Amino acid sequence: MANNCIDKALDEMEIGARFVSMGRTVTESDVVNFCMLTGNWIEIHANAHSSQNTRFGKRVVQGSLVFSMMTGMILVGTAVQANYGVDALRFVSPVFIGDTIYATAELIRKKDKDERSSVGTFLMSVYNESGVLCQKSELSLLMYRRSEDIPVQEHLSWLNATDKS
Repeated sequence: MANNCIDKALDEMEIGARFVSMGRTVTESDVVNFCMLTGNWIEIHANAHSSQNTRFGKRVVQGSLVFSMMTGMILVGTAVQANYGVDALRFVSPVFIGDTIYATAELIRKKDKDERSSVGTFLMSVYNESGVLCQKSELSLLMYRRSEDIPVQEHLSWLNATDKS
């Protein structure tokens, strides 16, 4: 079962808190669209014939695409103010077109930044459908320290005023 939303203030989470996404199958369209958006037409990603002669024997999904997908698979709520940085990004095993990936996030460090904010560092891992670790990194997020520090979402106040019939 997915628990894929980091939605608590950092002081309300313990080291070891873990979040798990649902699966996402990587498609041909994902790879081609990412090639178009980034200009990353390296043959191991874009050339089926050429990639047959590589150590992997077929096209490999761009590691940066897998990372980007992972950041969308683990959602963030209003307790997160911004991305703060990424460290130790490693492409451990390849992801191929047609693989289904799953993302996990585990809180590994907390550091106070100021009176209202802290930095939470999460060990981010991506696995394929066979449970093989494909990618890992340490993603740091600038977060509110306490629930009372999270600004009220006044721009959504109309939700409470709308007719519920």
